[in-house]
Amino acid sequence: MKLIYALFVLLLVSLAASAPDEAMGRVSKVVDGDTFDVTLDSHDSRISEDLIRIRLADIDTPEVRGPKACEAGKKASAYTKAWLLGKMVSLDLDDKTGKDQYGRWVAVCYLDGKNFNKQLVDAGKAVVKDFKNNEFDPLSWWN
Repeated sequence: MKLIYALFVLLLVSLAASAPDEAMGRVSKVVDGDTFDVTLDSHDSRISEDLIRIRLADIDTPEVRGPKACEAGKKASAYTKAWLLGKMVSLDLDDKTGKDQYGRWVAVCYLDGKNFNKQLVDAGKAVVKDFKNNEFDPLSWWN
């Protein structure tokens, strides 16, 4: 009986770790492959808005606007839109800096408990760009 209880507790802990609840909501707009808006259902005390812009932590997708715009940027944006637009997501917000220089919340996004930042890289739509000014270590996503 103790073994079953211990396994149940471990299962609950792993489920809680897979989908953080610092912020949860529905993706209402996709700006590009690594930036989107979320209309929040719940969030922690750091956030005072109901709609926030997210910049996915420690990855980079090609650009869709400006002089560096390219077809790969359009494909990354379309991929993110297909997977996230209108979907409920959980966000692990950066505890170190919170927002970037453009006022976007830096976060790891979880869709159905799975790391969407990692999914973008695995799909070939983004590359890892380990920004050292946040709490995240993207190399840990593959361990």
